[in-house]
Amino acid sequence: MNPSMRKAFLAARRTGIGGSDIGAILGISPFSTAVDVYLAKTEPPPADEPTEYLYWGHAVEPIIIQRFSEEHGIEIIQPDTIARHPEHEWMVANLDGMIPGERPGVLEIKNVNTFSAKAWGLEGSDDVPLTYVAQVAWYMAVKNYDYAVIAALFGGNEYREFRIERDHELEAILIDAGREFWFKHVLPQIAPEAKTLSDVASLFKRDDGRVLEADDALLDLYTQLKSAKAQAKHVVGNIELLETKIKARMGESATLRYQGQPLATWKTQASQRVDIKAFEQAHPELCQQFRKTSESRTFCLK
Repeated sequence: MNPSMRKAFLAARRTGIGGSDIGAILGISPFSTAVDVYLAKTEPPPADEPTEYLYWGHAVEPIIIQRFSEEHGIEIIQPDTIARHPEHEWMVANLDGMIPGERPGVLEIKNVNTFSAKAWGLEGSDDVPLTYVAQVAWYMAVKNYDYAVIAALFGGNEYREFRIERDHELEAILIDAGREFWFKHVLPQIAPEAKTLSDVASLFKRDDGRVLEADDALLDLYTQLKSAKAQAKHVVGNIELLETKIKARMGESATLRYQGQPLATWKTQASQRVDIKAFEQAHPELCQQFRKTSESRTFCLK
């Protein structure tokens, strides 16, 4: 996808709920939250800087599509525009491909790393992560298709296909959730409830200097947090003590084992990093040129 197409794609995504959004809205996505989706729809888009993960995902997509075409002897249709539901304009779909035929279907492409492969089932099954089930179910609803195929490449060298049949009951649940999110949060610009520390950091980037008087409920949360942190401090201290004793016994040994079974390793690993202090002393003007001020909020219990 070239820069101009990607810019148009990102702009179109802001006009509705897409398949990659619905899993986050339902709280089943490991990649993003409902707050992330809300901010993506309501805040000015950030500078487009695709991650390595996204870059390679897009780079291998044509290769996986080609493999699917070869396996089935058909030419996949690759839409160049975002699809929109005929009745619910806020439902959008950015399809990787459309499988032609009397019964057309959705083709979704996934580039899966080795660590994530365990969440996927056998070739030909519908055993895929829930967030992807929701994604293709959304696409089927938008396009009124009866099935979807997820073509996935695992670890760069293992190809598998998964078939998902249309489920109207699931579809109704997704549409209700998407509708509520769009009309109760996005349009009136009322943020959904924060579920993670990342959510609150994204929603409340700066303080306004006010003092908030705690009520009984907030005081109870404070007490619970302070107690939990005290317990965690004790646990962390105990972990450090035990690790220190084990490492002291290991000395310069690389591996610890018991009756032939490895228990732990403590191996030397080389790493490289930029010595910022030395660089600043050697090139103060250049360092100043690339210095960037960032803001964050620090939370401290008293």
